[in-house]
Amino acid sequence: MPRPTRAQMREMAADCEQAALRSDAAALDGDRAAADPSNTATLRAQAKTAAGFARQHAQEYREDAAKLREGYLPDEDW
Repeated sequence: MPRPTRAQMREMAADCEQAALRSDAAALDGDRAAADPSNTATLRAQAKTAAGFARQHAQEYREDAAKLREGYLPDEDW
């Protein structure tokens, strides 16, 4: 597969940034569910865990976007 052009990499970076924003929103939803006393303890615990994963994913998307903007493909060193 040919290496993406710089323009394609900028587009992929923008897509990663959008994915990061969606993950941020998912984390906030998880925080709300975790703080809702009308939810069961199990659901609140699951929501708290899910919010943490969503934050981690947002950070990874931002790191990938930064690499793409610098001209590197994420995980190309494998």
